[in-house]
Amino acid sequence: MRILYIYRNRTLGFSIAKVFKPIENEMRKYAEINSLYLPTAGAKPWHLWKNIRATRRAVTEKTYDIVHITGSEYYLTPFLKGRFKVVVTVHDLGFFTNFSLTPRTFILYLLWIKTLKFADHVTCISEKTMYEVLRVAKLAPSMVSTIHNPVDNIFRYSEHKFDVSYPIVLHIGTKHNKNLNNTIVALKNFPHKLRIIGRLTTEQQTLLDTYHTDYSNVYNLTDEEIVHEYEQCDIVNFPSLYEGFGMPIIEGQAIGRVIVTSDLSPMREIAGDAAILVDPHDCTSILQGYKRAVQEHSSYVKKGLENVKRFCLENIVREYFSTYKKLLL
Repeated sequence: MRILYIYRNRTLGFSIAKVFKPIENEMRKYAEINSLYLPTAGAKPWHLWKNIRATRRAVTEKTYDIVHITGSEYYLTPFLKGRFKVVVTVHDLGFFTNFSLTPRTFILYLLWIKTLKFADHVTCISEKTMYEVLRVAKLAPSMVSTIHNPVDNIFRYSEHKFDVSYPIVLHIGTKHNKNLNNTIVALKNFPHKLRIIGRLTTEQQTLLDTYHTDYSNVYNLTDEEIVHEYEQCDIVNFPSLYEGFGMPIIEGQAIGRVIVTSDLSPMREIAGDAAILVDPHDCTSILQGYKRAVQEHSSYVKKGLENVKRFCLENIVREYFSTYKKLLL
């Protein structure tokens, strides 16, 4: 089997590549693999056309059985008809569902959602994303399935003594959906050290100063540095308002840390019963979650290590390979 993985332009960020590169590398055990990073990051017509031309060139220079768009560049699908099967992975549709209908969102709908119907199969990284795809793109249920993101093998259990008197709380991400503001307010009277990864906004900086939060802040970390941050913390804070998946949940569980996350989909789907679920809109609920984390940390670490087995890289790759084989029957 020959597979081509298509990635968005590198300047758009490495989040999707970070998920799919381990999948691609593990898939080499089963198939012959090539990858393509798209040449442009822009969304103007000539940028899109340049990416379409690069993709068409790639699939005509070599013969493939599967062409897999790893995320976000769904507009390519109408131009990828050939002797191969086209698989698209959808991470989330927040770029459309979280905004009111405007000329811009209508164009996004036409190019990034309606074009999904040209794929042979669409995989979604969570049940929540799958329901969004079925509802918004109106695809036949038979052409859509859920295959979760894997946890990278670099995230391994690290023994750690939980600091019950002054825990280190790790918060990853500073965009609005990551809900840092409510975390700061909720924990204003809770003894802790807040470790924040991501560039702070002026509003967040003001909140931290207003509540005299004991915190430190870093960003632009390597994968190895991210692993070290998990190893040093006691609690992983992830009361997100919107996600397609929620990687910090399984990364933290793999390393053996307590997770406080939102009682919303897909977080509860990914966390199972192995994380403390809170109402992310309610600061009192977040605070109560932290009190439980201190009291019950040992049991949640054990549950987390068991839950994360569902997301091991080898299992996820076998799911993708099985999907590819079914398409080629």
